[in-house]
Amino acid sequence: MHDEVERIRSKRAQNPWPKYLTSVQIDGLRGWTGQEVRFEFPVTVVCGENGSGKSTVLKTAAAAYRHPTDPSLSYYPSTFFPDTPWENVSNVTLTYRLREGNNDRPFVVRKLAARWRFQRNKPLRHVILQDVSRTLPIEATVGYAYIAKRRAQEVSAQSLSAELTTYYSSIMGRTYDTARFALSNVDRRRKVGVVQFGGLEFSQFHQGAGEDATLDLISLLQNVPDTALVILDEAEASLHPRAQRRLIHFLLWLARTKQLQVILSTHSPYVLEELPSEARVFLERKSNGIDVIYGVTPDFALNRMDDIDRPDLYVMIEDSEATVLASAMLRAAGVDLTRLSFVEVGPANIVAAVGVAARSPRFPVQAIGIVDGDHPAQRGSIKFPGTACPERRLFEDLRSSALHQLALRLGISEDALSTAFDRAMSAVDSHEWPHHLARITGQTVDYLWETMCQVWVKNCLSEDDLNEFSGAIKRLLP
Repeated sequence: MHDEVERIRSKRAQNPWPKYLTSVQIDGLRGWTGQEVRFEFPVTVVCGENGSGKSTVLKTAAAAYRHPTDPSLSYYPSTFFPDTPWENVSNVTLTYRLREGNNDRPFVVRKLAARWRFQRNKPLRHVILQDVSRTLPIEATVGYAYIAKRRAQEVSAQSLSAELTTYYSSIMGRTYDTARFALSNVDRRRKVGVVQFGGLEFSQFHQGAGEDATLDLISLLQNVPDTALVILDEAEASLHPRAQRRLIHFLLWLARTKQLQVILSTHSPYVLEELPSEARVFLERKSNGIDVIYGVTPDFALNRMDDIDRPDLYVMIEDSEATVLASAMLRAAGVDLTRLSFVEVGPANIVAAVGVAARSPRFPVQAIGIVDGDHPAQRGSIKFPGTACPERRLFEDLRSSALHQLALRLGISEDALSTAFDRAMSAVDSHEWPHHLARITGQTVDYLWETMCQVWVKNCLSEDDLNEFSGAIKRLLP
């Protein structure tokens, strides 16, 4: 994370933001059923798949305030959530929690039938909202093609400050000498950005989409009032990864120096990586509503939005049997297995060596090793409960206390299963016992072992052993 994160934390501790939108709660709108979204850091990013509700959160936030001097510049729910021939917006309640100085106050907006209704004394604050339309090239924006086609002459200009020109250069990765916004004699209302680079001067008509959109954004924010609320939809649009990171650095700096609050949406891991965990909110739309998940890791978010696994934790383990057993135990402990990736690396000494290496800050991923109970756990690894290998431990425990439950699951009489256990356990190598039992009972080895693991976890594993084993994994999952 960037140094500005700690600077913001320190400044907030000494001097809380004078105006702050703490949360929005949405009920009855676009699948929202009363869920609250909290903004726990001055620069908060909302992420999730398309259609998960990100834009609804941002638009709801924009409608929290009234412009301090010009009501026509205010945003209203009716603008964002209109009735259409296909949607009738009604029975909606938007609840805001706001902080002004040392005072916390709720504010409620409702639309029970035809009209939106507000409480009196709607709070005042400057709100800057930039949606994805800002990424349109200038020649595709209404009114600008006419300027390009005429022999326009510059009649006045407003320069970007030296400080913001430096930030613009940093974001785009090239050194601009100057940047200004010019007005022409063709249209004195529409500004055209003009930059100087390497002795050459060119306008937004000859810039790439990312350069164009970023220049407009920085110009807009140059004069943003202190304590304003800035909302950006898909902040990373048209920017390459390094530029995305540096844009977030700029927004962090601006939020600290002007005590702004910034709320943005993203699909980008690069944006997520530049912000602290308390600044990340993930929305997941499910059949029964929307889940709001706080403090997600970038890998967690990408795992939910992509077909390629990006686990939060790699689990180094000996073999497939150990993977099945560990999965059954962790599932019973409530661990989200989609956040893990099991990597079968071979004998216990290799598992232990990888676990030790994973404790180094230079190790490229978060990882832990799991060894069988008959091997000692070293730094960076844990072991299965007990002092025997998993096959021996399960066979002995199941035969003594859960044979009836296993027989029911396998569809075999308890007597027949007891005999099969005796025959299988007569083999010298306990690692082969599942294979012998599968052959004797006519089961596949994979199905048999998975069923044994499930029955053992449910009927034989003590709560203390389960908590000790799963706790080591949970502590590594943010």
